Amino acid sequence: MRAIDKSIVGEIWTSTEALDNLTNLCAFGSRFGGSESERLAVDYMVGKYKEYGMDHAAKEHYHHLGWQRGEAAAQTVSPVAKDFKCISLPHVGTHDVTGELVYVGHGTSHEFDAYDIQGKIVMLNTRSPSYFPRPIHRKEKLGRAIEGGAVGIVFMRWEPGLLEETGSTFHDRECPIPAISVSREVGEEWRRMGKGGKPVTLRIQVSNELRPNADSWNVVGEITGRGTPEEIVVVGAHFDGHDVAVGAMDDGAGAAVVMEAARALAQHKGDIKRTIRFCCFSIEEIGLQGSTAYVKAHHDELDHIRFMLNLDGAGRADSGDLAVQGDTRLIPYLRKMASSMNEPMAVDTNVVLFTDCYPFLAQGVPAATAANLGGQSAGTRGYGHTAADTLDKVSLRELQAAAIKVARLILRIANAEDWPSQRMDREQVKEVIGPTGLEVLRLAGRREFTE
Repeated sequence: MRAIDKSIVGEIWTSTEALDNLTNLCAFGSRFGGSESERLAVDYMVGKYKEYGMDHAAKEHYHHLGWQRGEAAAQTVSPVAKDFKCISLPHVGTHDVTGELVYVGHGTSHEFDAYDIQGKIVMLNTRSPSYFPRPIHRKEKLGRAIEGGAVGIVFMRWEPGLLEETGSTFHDRECPIPAISVSREVGEEWRRMGKGGKPVTLRIQVSNELRPNADSWNVVGEITGRGTPEEIVVVGAHFDGHDVAVGAMDDGAGAAVVMEAARALAQHKGDIKRTIRFCCFSIEEIGLQGSTAYVKAHHDELDHIRFMLNLDGAGRADSGDLAVQGDTRLIPYLRKMASSMNEPMAVDTNVVLFTDCYPFLAQGVPAATAANLGGQSAGTRGYGHTAADTLDKVSLRELQAAAIKVARLILRIANAEDWPSQRMDREQVKEVIGPTGLEVLRLAGRREFTE
């Protein structure tokens, strides 16, 4: 193991391949679901997997509800008539609505309860407040606005900088109300207009195209195990970004880390006991569609997946820890493994419902995701989901460090004989997610446990 570690570290640390791959992925564009840039990226990654010597390198096709951005406009009608810049959120169709604007702050359940939003347009910020015990996802806020009778919703980016922040609405159907995003500066101007008790009337006009049965692909390659090949370790990250940027951080970097770990480990095929499958998932950004399609297509294999490692956010300095998805038996086991690797890696449980490990968790597969468990979260995305998610935000050394850690970790997981976890049944999964999580899934339109 020590000799393989040295080979992995030397191979990755002395190569620019991780950054070269990320640069090429970004050169194609956003890789947004159903786009030409996605198709180009898929073919590129399949070619790289074959170059690295992956077994069964292929693209796996599926259909999804596609979306094409069109026009979006917002105007205050009163007390001042003025046009403002905005963008539509994915899966919003065509709408023209006018209503009183009501600001509900962070969009917690208590804030929604405090306001009458029936027939009005809701504005809230994109931040999860530090005083709240958990993150509040955009989809949860959208669900509460719809249930409260709002005719439109505006997401105001929390950080300043004249940037709109995009994000998904419903993944499998059209969003029933117009959902737009504005910059912090625009949102604050609207709030100032309403001071002194003056109501602000806002008009939202959006025109976008939904495309049923659009084509998309996941990219899959594997190193077939030499001892127990039917047992599988899955390591994956999504390669798509939102259509407003090239998505270098979110999550081109994660896909580049998956590819680099695959390249380094492929040189040690004869030393790997169980199959390691490297997945680059499409369309995470608008509803986890790629990973959901993968789990559906590979349903007969789920009993044989010993672990799924999700690398959304990998390749950044603040995502080197592991958040186990519910199975606490893995915490001491993975901590001991990190210690044996001399890797500073915190391990704890923190169930995440809106990233690519969730479809695996929903089917009971043991999983973990890259995370930051050591610091106070700002409750925001930084430059993620904005036009500023660009290649200059990513460094070669951070990609390399992440790929080294991932390659060494999954090698040990694939070779371990005393693996403590196993697939959970439906009731165990519901217990792990908990009542609050199930309510969040309902609001977000995820119907796995309600139908």
